Amino acid sequence: MKLKLFSKITALLFVCSLTNCKQFFHPSDLSGNMSFQDVKYVDEFSRTYTLKNKKKTNIDLIGMKNFAIHDSLLIISTSNADGLWSFICLKTGKYLGSFLTRGQGPFQFIESPSVSNKVIFTNENDSTVSYIYDFQRGELLRLNIARSLELNKLNINVVNDSLPPFLFNFIMIDSTTFFCKETSPHLTQQIRYIKKLNSKIEPTFLTPLNRAQIRDGEDINILSTIAKRNDKINRIVEMPIGLRHINIYSLDGTFSRTINIGEQSDKLSDIQDKFRWNRIYTFADLRVFDNFFGVVYINEDEKTYQTGRKRIPTILLFDWDGNPLAELKLSHHITSFDIDFNQGELYTFDVHADELYKYDIKHILDEIQ
Repeated sequence: MKLKLFSKITALLFVCSLTNCKQFFHPSDLSGNMSFQDVKYVDEFSRTYTLKNKKKTNIDLIGMKNFAIHDSLLIISTSNADGLWSFICLKTGKYLGSFLTRGQGPFQFIESPSVSNKVIFTNENDSTVSYIYDFQRGELLRLNIARSLELNKLNINVVNDSLPPFLFNFIMIDSTTFFCKETSPHLTQQIRYIKKLNSKIEPTFLTPLNRAQIRDGEDINILSTIAKRNDKINRIVEMPIGLRHINIYSLDGTFSRTINIGEQSDKLSDIQDKFRWNRIYTFADLRVFDNFFGVVYINEDEKTYQTGRKRIPTILLFDWDGNPLAELKLSHHITSFDIDFNQGELYTFDVHADELYKYDIKHILDEIQ
């Protein structure tokens, strides 16, 4: 993935195939919704796969929190204070090393940074590197993974030390341009903007999302999302954790669309009227790939999920226009997933049970790509 300043995308033509799913089209009610006017309602998938023959990996790390796959590397965030990130060769299963430590000193982290959110893995000059947003300090760091593994010594430097801390979303566009999302002063909104050097730009096409508002004293996480970018086509996808719709848009404003799971949109007022335990935990994880993206669909009330999970999650896959591609059904609980395209394998992880499995999905990838 090349890091470069996004350029204006030419006008995009959207073609919808009615053979892929049952769909409904009508303008959304923007009052009380965090969505765009162009809404696609997805009620079912024409391609549904029940995943079988899961294989347990031989990876045995204490305190695994989340994971990511980049090329031939499996990168795992852990609670090990002396090695927050561990690196494993996917092909051989060999443990390659651990880096990053917990602490208050230079190049240390107060909490283990996620390897699946507010982070970028990319290749520069034939080296695998990672750009890590330090949530507490408001810094962007560059970790040279290849060099660190080669020398068995941490190779890291600060790229930017003047970013806002505690951002709800952060995406690096290039070394001086960032997509950010932070709370409003009264903690009733989450505002998206582009930070370019010392300027702060709030694109007008994001107004429908930015104006979404909750009541004073309500849970700000009603508006929380995980946001990731496909840098090849300059599109961002935002997945909420308590709403049934997903937003896709390009940073130049030429494309914006909302995918709604089910036939009705969530209204913020209806969610706030519910007792906290009765609110729905909708999505748990977002992964982006060149030709599609996927989410872990939980769809369970918070009380049940926190006290004794009952509903088995599914993985929903969509193309970058919002067309549903496939639903992957599982026989066990998961909280995250990723895909090893080299081997054609899907990895799933459940942080509550500390279980990491993999499936052969070569046939699925051949059919949906």
